Formats: sequence, structure tokens, C-alpha cells
Amino acid sequence: MKRTRSQSKGFSLLELMFVLAILAILAAILLPKGLDALRSSRVHQAVRTTDTLKTALVDFINLPGGNGSFPRTEGAGIPTSGAALTGATDAAKGNGARLDAVLLAAGRLAHPLSLRMGSQTYVSTGTGNEMQWSQALQAFTMTPDAAPLRNWNGVTRMEARTSNPLLAPSMAQGANFRLDGVTNRPANAIIAYLVIVGVPANEAHEFALSLNAPQLAPVLGAPCDIGQVAYALPVNGVTDVYVYLAEI
Repeated sequence: MKRTRSQSKGFSLLELMFVLAILAILAAILLPKGLDALRSSRVHQAVRTTDTLKTALVDFINLPGGNGSFPRTEGAGIPTSGAALTGATDAAKGNGARLDAVLLAAGRLAHPLSLRMGSQTYVSTGTGNEMQWSQALQAFTMTPDAAPLRNWNGVTRMEARTSNPLLAPSMAQGANFRLDGVTNRPANAIIAYLVIVGVPANEAHEFALSLNAPQLAPVLGAPCDIGQVAYALPVNGVTDVYVYLAEI
């Protein structure tokens, strides 16, 4: 069959350029909206997880056979059992102990902590056995007894430490929060907090906006020293975020 001219005719260069221009415009419009939606989804999941952790802490504090508290997992005073573990340095014990592991061992959390916001690393550095929480002893143990070699500092996790009202929240690494925007936490309190590692600056800002009252809105790209969320000045566009959970 002989083809007609209209059947064999292809697209002209001008028509192709016109189609590509339309696609570029659509991408410029839709891509930012898609990225905003993904960021908001990650922030909302982090907010829901924060609420879950607060509930789990309350349940743990009220456990029968407990002491109406939660243990320190950072700094001095980390409760341990066993000569080698107890004799280890505060830094080594702090690297190995996590409050979310305590809640998991006590059955207050159903699953290990996992967030889509921030770093997606959930494996410790170092080798050796893990520190395990004993609800009966109200202490961390290790079998066989040894100094801890694991380090969870680069992982999103829950921690608890003694308050330090002399430090600005953005530099306190969970030891201080100004929940009303002005007042430091009292001295000698034990603060439980969530650490989210490696959060992009815009997500850290949106997360703080979601948890804080409107009058405690942080400045985008600056340190956050007010409200339930604290973080240092972002470096290379990311920062570690500290979230207030509870104190005793």
C-alpha cells in the first residue's frame, strides 16, 4: 500500500522543543510539591513516634516492680550490674546504653525505633555483646560480664541524662530544654529525650514547628533553643535533633 504524506510525516524539531518545554515546566511545578509532601510525611511520622515514646515512658514508669523512674543512659549514674561493666568508664557505658532498648526489654515498645527522617543507620559501631536491661535488677547487665564495646552515638535513639541548665539547649545534647522559650530545666532532673541523627535543616525546622507552640517558632537555618525541640546550627545542611520526652 502506498503511504500518504500525512501518514509518514514525523515530529518537527520545533514540535519536539515545544513538548520538552511543557515537560520542563510541569517538572518545575510538580517536583517541589512532591518533595514537600515527602518531607511533611517524614515529619508527621516523627511527631507520631514522639507521642508513642511519651506514652511508652509513662507505662514504663508505672510498671509493677519498678521504682517509678527511668534509668540514666548517658553521663554519670548509669545503673549497671557486674564488676567489669560497672567498672567501665561513663563514656563507654553511655555509648552502649539506650533508653529505647530499656522500653523494648520491658515490653513497652512493640518494635525497635525507626524513623524515615534523618540518618537511616540503625546499626552500632564496635563489636561485642550488647548491654541488656534487667527489670528485676533495675540495672544494665552483660553476659558474660565485660566492658561495653558497642557505640550507638551515630544512631537515632532514646536517651536519658542528668539536666544541665548552664548549657543552651542547642548545645546541651538533651540535657536542657526551654519548654516555655525562657526557663531552663531544673538542676539534677533526669531528662528523657529522643535523638534524631543527621536531619536536613528544613526538616528540623518543620519538625520544631509541628511540636512547638506558634510563639516558639524557630528561625530557619539557625540553632533552636526554645520549645520541645533543640538542635545546633546546621552544618552542611544537616543537624542532630533532640526532642524532649519527659523528666523526673
